[in-house]
Amino acid sequence: MARSGIRYEEVKETAETLLSRGLNPTIQRVREYLGTGSNTTISEHLKRWQQQMAAAPRAVLPPTVPETVTQAMEAFWKIAVQSAEAAFEEQRTRALLAVTTAEQARDTAVAEARQAQAEAAEAHHQWEISQATQRDLADRLLVEQERRNAAEMAIQEAEKRVQAATVSIAEMRAETDARIAQMNTTLQQLRTDLDQQRSEAEQRLGYERQRGEANESRLMQLLDRERAERTAEQQAFATEHQQHLHQESTLMHQLEGSQRESTLLQRNLAAIQERLEQSTALLEQRNAQLQETERTLEITQVRLETEINLRQRLEQEEGEIRKLLKEMMTQPHHPAP
Repeated sequence: MARSGIRYEEVKETAETLLSRGLNPTIQRVREYLGTGSNTTISEHLKRWQQQMAAAPRAVLPPTVPETVTQAMEAFWKIAVQSAEAAFEEQRTRALLAVTTAEQARDTAVAEARQAQAEAAEAHHQWEISQATQRDLADRLLVEQERRNAAEMAIQEAEKRVQAATVSIAEMRAETDARIAQMNTTLQQLRTDLDQQRSEAEQRLGYERQRGEANESRLMQLLDRERAERTAEQQAFATEHQQHLHQESTLMHQLEGSQRESTLLQRNLAAIQERLEQSTALLEQRNAQLQETERTLEITQVRLETEINLRQRLEQEEGEIRKLLKEMMTQPHHPAP
């Protein structure tokens, strides 16, 4: 549809002005003369003007012109007009079809390039999220390792306390054995020297034995308690150690999954970038095809101008024929002697 900025009357007036100057009113010349307007709008207005020119009534020839000449001129004129209009319409249709096809291909390539760019941006965003998740898992793994180190240090301190208790018990047992040995020695000496004090010595020995047994029993209970506490601490440490190992294994699996996902995202990003490069190359190819189509359109316009020039020459020849007929009509007729 013609734009409201370029009216038919303007194109018609411009075409007649160019024609009066002896120039062929082509689309490019009309557009340069007006200084605005699209090629499609100017082409439609020029086609309408040419149709009106073709349908305009011809000058009526005098009756003295032979009928055969008149018929020949009319036939010649119709054939010339039909030939020029058919050639013009065919070239115009081909040119418009080529331009439409090239524009569609260019729009398709641009859409594909934009889609590839959007996919690349989304893949990059997913890769950034994966990197953040991977860093978080690494921090959590570091915290668990620190907790495990602290638990191991606590176990080492407990083992040190158990070792100290064992040494203390051994010292107390050695002291008790030494005292028992000393008492036995004293008893033997007293037996040889003082038979009367045997009963008292035996009582004292029994008392010392009971005391030693009580001390030994107390020391054994302390040792058993320390061993029980150590066993409980070892069991708690083993349980906590297993939990730490399980958490560490889970974190390692998550970290490996995150790394695999990051690798996959990087591969997808590389594939999308490759598709983007292919789309860019296809877009460049489409632009080259469009330029080739524009050159073809320029050649078509030259051909159309040639057809229009041919039509003008035919019109000039028709004018000369009419002028010749007019001169023939104006010449006086001499009667035969």
